[in-house]
Amino acid sequence: MSLSPEILVGYLRKEYKSAASHRVFLFWLQLLVALPGAISVITIDETLTYFLTIGAVVLLVIWWLAYSRYQRTRDAAETARRTALLVGGLGYKMSADETLAFRAKMTISEEEAEASIKADYYNTRIPAGPARLAEMLHESAFYTAALQKISAFAMMALFVVLVVAFAAVAFAALPYVEHATALIIMRIFLALMVFWMSTDVLGACLAHRSAAAEIERVKTRLQIARKDNYPLHDVMMIMGDYNAAVGSAPEVVPWAYDLSAPKLNRMWDEYIANVHQVVVHA
Repeated sequence: MSLSPEILVGYLRKEYKSAASHRVFLFWLQLLVALPGAISVITIDETLTYFLTIGAVVLLVIWWLAYSRYQRTRDAAETARRTALLVGGLGYKMSADETLAFRAKMTISEEEAEASIKADYYNTRIPAGPARLAEMLHESAFYTAALQKISAFAMMALFVVLVVAFAAVAFAALPYVEHATALIIMRIFLALMVFWMSTDVLGACLAHRSAAAEIERVKTRLQIARKDNYPLHDVMMIMGDYNAAVGSAPEVVPWAYDLSAPKLNRMWDEYIANVHQVVVHA
């Protein structure tokens, strides 16, 4: 059975949602991995330290398995997105071998994908061809760039808030505690800072910003290509660069789309209506 554009949208939406859930789980799992190190700073019990070490190793193994699952889910989502663009944009028909390979790479069932179908996911009425693919790319880039910017802001805010909170607690306690206790507080603070750096909150913020900037350049190139009526080779080159930018970008933070969707939907609907109006008058 061939894969329709609608079912491919269902696959990509469900796979991305699953990847986002895995990312949140990894974040909290990394916190649990760091906790034994923080607790060991304030304990001198050898037995407890022994069990904390074992617990940290077990959690590290669980984290590795969870990360592998996240990577597989993210790869599946990216494959579904690329396939949905080609099938929906160019009217590309997948061969039996490619269909089999696609299904093997997905981490969800077709029933789950069908439940996630959204008929108006790509808001374009242009017939299949380079122009339709370009418009779908532009719509995808519009939302992705905005969500990457939101994610960058969220990660920076999280980093700043937690660093300030940890620093405030540690330094506020210094005048009121003995020297040994102060050292313990500072060690706990440093252990927690290791956690935040291990989760790469700051690095994720910079990666989100870089991805947003690259995707903005993709949008500009699509606008230039529209003036030449979207040559196929140009559109395919732009799609390749867009795929690279999205594939290397961190997962968008949870709830970013849900919170921003109404505003982004209005902005895109207005933009695409204006574009079509200009084309008609031209």
